[in-house]
Amino acid sequence: MDSSKVLVGMSGGVDSSVAALLLKQEGYEALGFTLRMCKDERCSGREDVEAAVAVARKIGIPHTVIDVRKQFEAEVVNYFLDEYRSGRTPNPCAFCNQRIRFGAFWDRVDSFGAAYLSTGHYAKIIEESGELFLARAKDEKKSQEYFLALVPKRHLRRLIFPLGELTKTQVRAIASEYDLPVVCRESQDICFIPEGDTASFLRRHLEEKPGNIVDLSGRVLGTHKGIWFHTIGQRKGLGIAASEPFYVISVDVKNNRVIVGPHSALSGSSFRLSHLNRFTDRDLSELALTCKIRYAAPRIGCRLETDKVILDHPVQAITPGQLGVIYWEDKVVMAGIIEG
Repeated sequence: MDSSKVLVGMSGGVDSSVAALLLKQEGYEALGFTLRMCKDERCSGREDVEAAVAVARKIGIPHTVIDVRKQFEAEVVNYFLDEYRSGRTPNPCAFCNQRIRFGAFWDRVDSFGAAYLSTGHYAKIIEESGELFLARAKDEKKSQEYFLALVPKRHLRRLIFPLGELTKTQVRAIASEYDLPVVCRESQDICFIPEGDTASFLRRHLEEKPGNIVDLSGRVLGTHKGIWFHTIGQRKGLGIAASEPFYVISVDVKNNRVIVGPHSALSGSSFRLSHLNRFTDRDLSELALTCKIRYAAPRIGCRLETDKVILDHPVQAITPGQLGVIYWEDKVVMAGIIEG
């Protein structure tokens, strides 16, 4: 294994392109690659590959395309659909990072003889008292440690995130300074759903199964075409005529019902986590912890009782299937999937 060799994931966007450039400038032997993940050409398709190849040629590193379509379909797309069938709201990007980018793909790193794997994620890996932690990036608005929080701790020693100390503005400036042909090019959020139209994707892949929309007392207010078309906290698209706004409070898979109520009924102050991923052996009860229940949400003070997270104050729309990430200062100490 060559300690100077690093495999760099290149999506064709500005972030991963600048990450590859910075690694080359730091003296690493960078090997660029693009994962072909979807059957649909719009996902890791021709334009993405062409952009990544153009950048690799510009900065003078080799590039290869690696086909992981079968694994991606089995591990990510099927998981996504199964979670909606079960009345949950999945986080496919976090699951892909765990199962594909830093999971099934990991053996490929060794086959290339690389000591490290790198991507254009905004995150840091820091060491404290002999332990490695995944941590928030300098750019608070772009930091992506939340989506990486299911990546196994054992991989941290071989991961490099070159953008951890940079802001998005600085990354664009570097791309412009070196005339990279991707200055304004971004990767889309859910790569296998073009234009981010989740509802249309679900309609194409999940059959309709009509049922009732009921209030908290069980009174029928309307009908739905399938519980998978509704998520916790949803207000629009319910088709209910009422004097006050209703929100989706929960879905009843067994009885094929969508349960709605007033905004106040969305509040919750605790939840459980499954599929736990820990980054430290420390006693978490002795640490001042915070928690995020979705990427764009602020962190909230919390404490742990084994797999139960108890928040300092109630929050809206705690959603089963989403990722719950526990922090000590800016370091991720534990993560898991939110249960009811």
